Amino acid sequence: MVRAGGVMAALAVASCSGGSEPDDRPDAVATDTANGVAVEMETLDAMPVDFRGRWDFSAETCRDPASEMRLDIAADRIAYYESAATPETITRTGPGAVTIVHRFSGEGEEWQETLAYELDGDGERLTVSTPDGSMSIRMRCGTTPDIGE
Repeated sequence: MVRAGGVMAALAVASCSGGSEPDDRPDAVATDTANGVAVEMETLDAMPVDFRGRWDFSAETCRDPASEMRLDIAADRIAYYESAATPETITRTGPGAVTIVHRFSGEGEEWQETLAYELDGDGERLTVSTPDGSMSIRMRCGTTPDIGE
């Protein structure tokens, strides 16, 4: 599981490490050693291709257009049930893992939220985690020509 708090802690540690100054370019890479494992982190311009597509709870709910667990991910937008988000910052936090600061809108409201997305080893399951540790796991649905890449 990837947590947004780990990214923030890693950035804080990096800024106080006494090493070289972190590079502030959009493609800068930092190292997260908070968990004893070096993980390169980089800011991305779009959602990585491996994450794009339709995700839902099960094969059955993948076929249900009204599923409350449906998640559609495109390069520059993410659609949840009754809300949609534009990524403001996408940070690769490890292999098959990103943390995103989103600008959400839905049901007449707008808000900002940070979520972590992590693929399992074969890329067929996606775990979405909040900074407080809540998470949901979805499976990849079949072909999704209507999502847009």
